[in-house]
Amino acid sequence: MNPDPDPDLTIVLLGKAGVGKSASGNTILGRTAFESELSFEPVTKQICEKRGNVFGKLISVVDTPGILDYKDTEEKIKTFCQDLLQSSRCCLFLVVLRVGRFTREDQKAVRGAMRVLGPQGMKNSYLLFTGGDALKSMSLDAFLHKYKNKGEKQDENLGDDYKVKKVTLPNVVCMFAGAYHLFNNEMDDEEQVRELLLKSGHLRTQKHPDSPADDSRDRRIVLLGLPGAGKSSSGNTILGSKKFRPGCDFHSVTPETVSESATVEGRRVTVMDTPGFTDEVLTPEQLFKEIMKSIVEASPGPHAFVVVVRIGRITERDIKLFELLPKLFDSDVCDAHQYSMVLLTHGDELEGRSIDDLIKSNRHVSALVSMCGGRYCVLNNKAKRSREQVRHFLDKIDEMVTANVGQHFTSELFRMAETLIKEERNRSGETTGASAKFSCIVA
Repeated sequence: MNPDPDPDLTIVLLGKAGVGKSASGNTILGRTAFESELSFEPVTKQICEKRGNVFGKLISVVDTPGILDYKDTEEKIKTFCQDLLQSSRCCLFLVVLRVGRFTREDQKAVRGAMRVLGPQGMKNSYLLFTGGDALKSMSLDAFLHKYKNKGEKQDENLGDDYKVKKVTLPNVVCMFAGAYHLFNNEMDDEEQVRELLLKSGHLRTQKHPDSPADDSRDRRIVLLGLPGAGKSSSGNTILGSKKFRPGCDFHSVTPETVSESATVEGRRVTVMDTPGFTDEVLTPEQLFKEIMKSIVEASPGPHAFVVVVRIGRITERDIKLFELLPKLFDSDVCDAHQYSMVLLTHGDELEGRSIDDLIKSNRHVSALVSMCGGRYCVLNNKAKRSREQVRHFLDKIDEMVTANVGQHFTSELFRMAETLIKEERNRSGETTGASAKFSCIVA
């Protein structure tokens, strides 16, 4: 007996080889779960099932071999699908077609998929078009309309099941009751997955116009660290798009704190990218001021201070920052350490090494992680598909918010500092009361 619980939804990908079934499965799960590559031979040779959390749902994705690959392939897939339909699982069948010319082979694959599904399965099915990038500025509706005007000829050699007057692409769309969707598998874009689940009735909208806004799941995150640590790239990975301008040298690219937001996994996430802490900033008073500026941007308060550290050689500047942060974060006046975690970037450089062993091997990094309550996460900002690692990162943030009884960071000191920063934003060269208070912390 399978000990794993039934998923909230099982998605089955059907179609001929080479149309992008495996790539679509990876897009849905937000990670490279299935092997997907250009090949003259079929890549998927047996039915394969992978699971993952998508928008808070446990979703199982089933990748199937090309339905035309071998004589018995269609019958094997049919047995699997019919058994699935007889089970208690909630199912969605996606018949995959690549945008382009609708060939005789495509027609045979569609008819084969329809035989596999039968009348019951067809009620829970969608056409999924892949290769959305090939359409460029053309919409999918315009593409289908173009085929409709061409009036393609009927193919008489497709068998007797599910006869239609003409086997054209628009007629196939009609046979699926107009249920179709488009994927661009070249993009790590969760919105195209969300739209599919919404259209097919397997995901509820997060907010309704007549309902009060629920911001309890929203997150405000402040990224702190040295130039070149990967703060801006991490912000882009977290938000799922290029919101910040990353740099490729050790000079600070972000001249001032920049705030950007996006909807990520069904909640509003705001990231504050702070200037890299240069030698001039790495003094107790200047560090305090820079962090306070980020808190003003994160009003009414951040849920997490994330210290970004690049995996690799730890420099003297790193050590200096690591020694200053506890003086500010872990004190009787300020309890910011309860809202902090470490984010280790360039995860691709681990190359199979244990991150736990790597942390333990450096006493400065180990002490920083300990100050943050043992909380840390690893990001590979070069990964093509980043949604799963972003989910893991946000899960860590959620655990911290739960431990803090759902509250964002506040303290009397920083509330006073916020007022002072706002009043003196356009002034310079004066000693603030906040700075005087800070001297008490680091004394």
